[in-house]
Amino acid sequence: MNTWKKLAVYVCGILLVCAMFSTVIMAGGPPLKDNTCGTCHKDYNTIMPKVHPDVGKGTPCLTCHAPDPAKNEPTKFSTNTHKVHQGEKTKLECSACHAL
Repeated sequence: MNTWKKLAVYVCGILLVCAMFSTVIMAGGPPLKDNTCGTCHKDYNTIMPKVHPDVGKGTPCLTCHAPDPAKNEPTKFSTNTHKVHQGEKTKLECSACHAL
């Protein structure tokens, strides 16, 4: 391989490593505001799946669905929450829930 091809391969490798590193570091996302869900959702029973245990009207979602700080990666709950709040029907700004 000539020098330019080797350089291109090295640069691509470095960019890939940087992208993977930044994804791992930012996987947990920015910190959430206090009472994130309760700001917009006053009665959680209206948005709960039918098979969800009863939580009353005021128990915050993150009481049970908090991410594990040791793993620092998105949970199924956070992934689904982002899909719902940034989908076709609703497009919230990140700052609506996150303390940026």
